[in-house]
Amino acid sequence: MSGVLFHEQTARQRIASLADAGSFVELLPPPERITSPYLAQLGIPVSFDDGIVIGHAKIGGKKIYLAAQVGQFVGGAVGEIHGAKLTGLFKAAARDKVPCVLIIESGGVRLHEGSSGEIAIAETMRAIFECRALKVPTIAVIATDIGAYGGIGILSTCCDYRIMTEHGRLGISGPIVIEKWMGKKAYDSANRALVWKTSGGKTKYLLGDADALAHDSPEAVRDAIARLLTKSSAVSLASVKARQKDLEKRLKKFGTTNDPDAVWKGMGVRDIRAASLASGPEFAALAKRGK
Repeated sequence: MSGVLFHEQTARQRIASLADAGSFVELLPPPERITSPYLAQLGIPVSFDDGIVIGHAKIGGKKIYLAAQVGQFVGGAVGEIHGAKLTGLFKAAARDKVPCVLIIESGGVRLHEGSSGEIAIAETMRAIFECRALKVPTIAVIATDIGAYGGIGILSTCCDYRIMTEHGRLGISGPIVIEKWMGKKAYDSANRALVWKTSGGKTKYLLGDADALAHDSPEAVRDAIARLLTKSSAVSLASVKARQKDLEKRLKKFGTTNDPDAVWKGMGVRDIRAASLASGPEFAALAKRGK
């Protein structure tokens, strides 16, 4: 897969490029024909995988459970079936004590399905914390232009680790939603530089919201996943309090600024132009030297 960009692949291509050759076994594949009942009622085309591919595979010979969202189907949004597949996968990971990897490409909950999608997100979060209580590694990969927003953005932060590339985006509300409520002067969703400097992988890595910043290639993402498959991050009252203190410091330091470059400078990036042009790993090195 040399030369292929990870963010340009489809969900199944991503799985094929990450998993050991021939090791992926899909659970509830399209021939099972499990589709959303709500979309059909609204006269909206359905997908026989409901926008998410799940199964088990191996990376470097180590068994994992693996899911990849399909951004081409209603933006990878989560509905009842989509969410049930995701919840079941994390529950299986907890039961079998096998690491679980989620390749995210979603704007959040599927509005057509309302509360069903919201409940599915909550149930998946619970399943993730079941994994973490058992020290079963959970890893979110955020590496596409659609990114991880809304409920899925929150869900990703429940995982032990987040791997991002410079193409990935992470946040609660997407750029268009922010512009709608705050106005174009406050946030121009068409300004790609602004969008990526506020919710992109580089900024999220700087702020500690991403644990690894990988190059935009299947090989680099695979290597980043492999390094985390034997690690887990404890959930405790002490760790939650420590994280809260970090967030309070961030708010105090950057809460009044509307210039993303000021955030980069405040986090130790000395050469903004060079950092903007750098690849993910190059940026990580620049940021480390600047601290």
